[in-house]
Amino acid sequence: MRVVICNNMVTPYTNRLFNDLVDRGIELHVLSCTLRETNRKWSGDYAKKYDHVVLTGFEYVLNGPTRVIHFNPGLWRALGHFKPELITINGIYPTMLVAVLWSLVHRIPMALLTDGWRLTMPQSIFHRVVRPFVVGRCRAIICTSEKGRQFFLEEGIDPKRIFVAHLAPAWDAPAELPDFDNRPYHLLWCGRFDDPFKNPSFFVDLALQLKRCLIDLRIRVIGDGPLLHQFLNDLSRAGVNFDHTAYVPPEEIAKVFVSARMLVMPSIVEAWGLVCNEAMQCGTPCLVSPNTGVANELVVHGQSGFVLNLDVKQWTDAIARTVTNRASWTALSNAAVQSAARYDSRSASKKYLEGFIFAARGSS
Repeated sequence: MRVVICNNMVTPYTNRLFNDLVDRGIELHVLSCTLRETNRKWSGDYAKKYDHVVLTGFEYVLNGPTRVIHFNPGLWRALGHFKPELITINGIYPTMLVAVLWSLVHRIPMALLTDGWRLTMPQSIFHRVVRPFVVGRCRAIICTSEKGRQFFLEEGIDPKRIFVAHLAPAWDAPAELPDFDNRPYHLLWCGRFDDPFKNPSFFVDLALQLKRCLIDLRIRVIGDGPLLHQFLNDLSRAGVNFDHTAYVPPEEIAKVFVSARMLVMPSIVEAWGLVCNEAMQCGTPCLVSPNTGVANELVVHGQSGFVLNLDVKQWTDAIARTVTNRASWTALSNAAVQSAARYDSRSASKKYLEGFIFAARGSS
């Protein structure tokens, strides 16, 4: 089957997924709107088994640095060149609408790939009007979470058309994981500081509260962006012991995760939260807000991590109980590894393949 994937950009984890799809027999061509969006640090230089074309066009930052839309009129010609049997799109913005129009004119089936769900789906008038038409045109919808499945079910989509293919890290878990005593940091923050939805101010309040009950509190901070300076200043003024690194390349990031006893992700809203997959496969339990895709899917409260409302005291109590108790932490760490193992790239590519076949042939 010849499939053309239209996406914003290739990332380390989607590159691995695309390579797995080629290994499963898909003739894959990827058309990207850009090599790298301005708010990303990935190199864009990956070992590829598929054909990859970066289209020329325009990028527009909408409502802050986390929303980027693209317009690449050259997509029309590129689709004509590759003559796909199936087209996939990953959103509803100008470039993807070019693909929708091309599929209509040439009567080629489509599939939608999305990490969206109720809290993350745009609800502008444009989306409320156009999305039903685009989704109706797509024979299959491939989501990254059960929350995504539920969103489309509530939109009236036939459940046979919905496939859940979870996100998976770009790299495998380390062969050996440090135990409780060999993790120098109590807490890890790993996220961008150009996105207020990541909620860094909550993390500062959390660190200050933890400092009162953990005198030797040690924190590892990974990330960069315009909100970083104030974040680090607040920690310094409170006397919190931390180490900061702006960027860690993918081939070295496992060393970061195995250095900490817990990762926290207090996002106000998060489509999924791949950093939790990465942390958990390194034996690092996660504490997340219920407004994240991983909440009670990958991270199950009280089993493989914690899912708590954004209340500083609740978070402080859960962290303090875990990172200071070897037995409690070890049980949670083992459960995190087992949970993360179920979200692997091969399983994800299998679900993608099932969705592709259904969309192209109209059956499973």
